Amino acid sequence: MSIDIKICKDLELGTWQGMGGAITEAVAYNFAKLSPAKQQKLLDAYYGKNGLDYRWGRISIGSNDFCLKPFEYTKRTDLNDFSIEHDQQWLLPMLQKIVQQKPLKFIASPWSPPSCLKVIPKLRFGGLLAPWNYARYAKYIHKWLDAYANHDIKVKYLTPQNEPRAIQPWESCFFSYNAQKKPAYKFLANELRDTDVQILLWDHNKKHLAEVADRLITEECGSDKKVAGICYHWYNGTFPEQMWEVHQKHPDILMISSEMCCGAKHPYDEQDWKYAAKLYYRELFADINSGTNAWIDWNMLLSWQGGPSHCKNYVKSPVILTEAEDDFVLTPIYDALKKFAKLFPAGSQIVRCEYDSDDVVAVARKTKAGYEVVVANISGQTQVVDVAIAGHKKQLSLAELDIQKIIPQR
Repeated sequence: MSIDIKICKDLELGTWQGMGGAITEAVAYNFAKLSPAKQQKLLDAYYGKNGLDYRWGRISIGSNDFCLKPFEYTKRTDLNDFSIEHDQQWLLPMLQKIVQQKPLKFIASPWSPPSCLKVIPKLRFGGLLAPWNYARYAKYIHKWLDAYANHDIKVKYLTPQNEPRAIQPWESCFFSYNAQKKPAYKFLANELRDTDVQILLWDHNKKHLAEVADRLITEECGSDKKVAGICYHWYNGTFPEQMWEVHQKHPDILMISSEMCCGAKHPYDEQDWKYAAKLYYRELFADINSGTNAWIDWNMLLSWQGGPSHCKNYVKSPVILTEAEDDFVLTPIYDALKKFAKLFPAGSQIVRCEYDSDDVVAVARKTKAGYEVVVANISGQTQVVDVAIAGHKKQLSLAELDIQKIIPQR
């Protein structure tokens, strides 16, 4: 196999801000089953310099599909009964241990507004936030941010709604494009004007991302404004051409991949997780080449089955509990992400990289000495590859999911 790789030296895409994962109630519930020593070992695996060196985290405001059951922080429109007491059993203790080890940039996302603020008072199966409650919703978000800050969990970014165009059998809420813009640019921006929290829009799939960006991003959106950028999920495809169009039109906004996972139709199987790892590499490399600033995985620690999930929406995670639930397994997804983190660390200066292969993916970074290219084999079998970069040729033998660094001759 021969591959031509082009380092687009005139297309520098900014600083890679690293990876992260979501800390859901399911994750925290599983974490609590581990001994203190194994809890620390897990934190080191994710946040340590010899692990994934995660820099980001994602938190759900209220319940989501990866909770033991649906719950709410308030049932009153005046919010006078607001309380995060529910989170003090599992979620907050884990988050506090994480931030004691390493400060993170947190993104917070609600899966649904409180049911009392919706037109039909239900958390699940979509529904609508009542327009007359936009201001109350902004105050509710502010209350949650303050409550978490009081427990030393300070959130940097907020999305107004997770997957705003999806009607799900779990916690969800449907927002039109105008309904997404109005709370973000008006009510939330005004409510949070005296905080350091910035707003990220969309938080959904990428199939029509260029059109979405045209509808959502206004002249008020920029890195120095309250609305800072856009984030997206993987679930209906990678669509690098959509992302690249957004980056070219809006080069100064933040672009963050905020969620990815693969389904788990049966308990842990190494080969199945290897297949998922290939999808992770395809997505991660394509995102970086399209202008993504940071990349956040979904659940960090699930059970052998892929839960708990109150609606049985079982999925894979990079680390899972053993069947006995007294230890954990670092899966092929974890191994792939760790290899990548070592060769393309946070702080790397991204340069767009173009290549002509579906079996091998590549990213490039600028260094003080010149450039480096990182390539990974996602074909499912060993590949002997003749790589040509700017006239420099090198032959590589890449095993399944192997990843290597190439330093082109100057």
